[in-house]
Amino acid sequence: MVAVAAIIVLAFAVSGRASSSLIEVNRRRHSYLLGERFGIKSNSMISYEGVYFGYAPNWSPRVTMAELNEATGQRGATYNVYSQITQENVDSGSYDGNYQYRVDDIISSGAVLIASLMPKVNWEDITPQLCDSIAAYFNETFTSQGLTVWLRYAHEMNYYADPNVEVYPGGRDYDAFKQSWRTLYDATRPNNQIHMFWSPNKDTDTEPAAPWWPGSEYVDIVGMDYYPEADDLPDFGTAYGQFYDTYAKGYGLPFAIAETGTQLNGSAASTEKKEQWLKNVINPAKGFGEYAQWYFSCTWFEYGPPANEIDFYVVYNQTAEVIEKTISNTESGA
Repeated sequence: MVAVAAIIVLAFAVSGRASSSLIEVNRRRHSYLLGERFGIKSNSMISYEGVYFGYAPNWSPRVTMAELNEATGQRGATYNVYSQITQENVDSGSYDGNYQYRVDDIISSGAVLIASLMPKVNWEDITPQLCDSIAAYFNETFTSQGLTVWLRYAHEMNYYADPNVEVYPGGRDYDAFKQSWRTLYDATRPNNQIHMFWSPNKDTDTEPAAPWWPGSEYVDIVGMDYYPEADDLPDFGTAYGQFYDTYAKGYGLPFAIAETGTQLNGSAASTEKKEQWLKNVINPAKGFGEYAQWYFSCTWFEYGPPANEIDFYVVYNQTAEVIEKTISNTESGA
């Protein structure tokens, strides 16, 4: 009888492990399928929780994806680049990248290009002609070379359109913004390697995201930029849960963090705090639970002085020990 009981207990233990493993396999398969659907290469960095990981490499000093990949021994999944739509583009009715893309490094990396395209002009200036030119540029330069582009048009619009910030001259003309978004969406729609990525800043009462929502039929990926203070780092659900429930789960759209990092009162956080926040967003101890259904990609703001006042680096110019901490949260890590 004891032997039989022991066998039953063992059977339940094995069954429990098998069930847990099956859940993990299904979770990973779901991440792989979402990643594949949106252009991420299968050999890219991915966390133990199935979240693909990439970078926004600094431009001064010039940090290449090749350098980051060499340091980690892995391939960054995403490559964020900031660029602007200028008055010159409006006057000519054309866009040619404005020499802001490191084309060779982007193409050789094989990563998804997150093109964070900032309109430094009025919303009404984003005409069908200009949008056709934008679509043509990304097609001729990147998608024709086998890369996928997540076009993050007017990112952090709920913050940058603030008249006190004065980054987006169009201001809080929500209808005009949404029309410009839809015009660009229509121009890029024929290219199935370009996905429109809606990515506001942290959703707050004073800077709400909702007025900027262009409609689920015009959005392919949703995300939210968030940089918590290091002394009080939230878990994933506290940081992103409400936004995720509204826009990812609510509309059945994939969720990706296009940029994040942590700071401390306007200065650099400690290495330990950076690594803690990194773990919170790609590999939390308790997993992602319900958020695992749509969350599949995270991009780290790999910036520092002089281009950025705050040092957010977790790979560039870091010691081997720090880099090991970073990659320990990925499948190919320690």
